[in-house]
Amino acid sequence: MSRTHKYAGAYLAFTTDLEVPRIADLCSSAAKSAENLQVNIRLEESSPGRLVYSVRNRFTGGHVEFMTFDVTLTETDGVRHGRTHILRYKMQRSWPGPWKMMGCNSYKHFVHALETTIKTEGETARTEVVEIVQKASA
Repeated sequence: MSRTHKYAGAYLAFTTDLEVPRIADLCSSAAKSAENLQVNIRLEESSPGRLVYSVRNRFTGGHVEFMTFDVTLTETDGVRHGRTHILRYKMQRSWPGPWKMMGCNSYKHFVHALETTIKTEGETARTEVVEIVQKASA
């Protein structure tokens, strides 16, 4: 049985009046801003209401995938609701240190960049960033 990482449930939830194409543009900009010398973020899939991104190692030409996450959108009464989800990830450990989620810093940067731009551009935008999901006690 494998354990999940403490950041595996991290997400951004938002509500905005921005149009769907504009939200997609903001996601693309946030992905570009989250890239660094080691990591690039690539759009893997685009379908109505869903964008899937992968965080990949730039040194291997993008062949090694660290993490995959998506942004899902729904609409009710002209208001768009969005949420990010980490779909899969790899972990690495430098003995004797703790296990580290690979690509986590890039994902966090993406989430905070998207949150900032949605708050800036959306007149009625509400956002919530959760990095560690608290487990319910038994």
